[in-house]
Amino acid sequence: MKNIFTAIVIGIALAGISYSQASTKGPKTAVVEFSVAPGASSMTEQAKFGLHSQLSARLNNTRKFDVYDTRHTRRASQSDLAAINGTSTAAAVRIGKQLGVAFVVTGTVLEYDTKGTGKVRARVVEVATGKVRYSGEVSETATMRMTGNGSAPEMQAKVMKPIIDKLTAAMTAEF
Repeated sequence: MKNIFTAIVIGIALAGISYSQASTKGPKTAVVEFSVAPGASSMTEQAKFGLHSQLSARLNNTRKFDVYDTRHTRRASQSDLAAINGTSTAAAVRIGKQLGVAFVVTGTVLEYDTKGTGKVRARVVEVATGKVRYSGEVSETATMRMTGNGSAPEMQAKVMKPIIDKLTAAMTAEF
């Protein structure tokens, strides 16, 4: 009886180990809050938060990235957001080292028009080398007529979600 119990316990332990190895995610990655360019001045704080959190979740769900908690990323990057999302990679590398991640996703919302258009520029910076592993722009025009005043939830559903999907596909294709 003792041997059977021991065999069951060992079997469960081995199954747990193999399951945890099978669910391993990619490299630790931080997604910082994107900056807003003058062409996107109508973007609300709610919409910025939605872009940040949903892009983080989508990248994490691909299992090619293990995305760092967005609350900590947001707190750590706020004071230097313009530099992190700027053209130099030094600030992105600095925040990446501070957070202990392998990659930092940065970007700028170039266009956000509540009539149904949006455009985002994003990049993935490798912290160890400072090299940009992905860089690109994605735009979207709502395929359905915008109703009401182009509220943040409507823009999210008809414009920003497709942008997030396109960005995720483009970024994961590089890894």
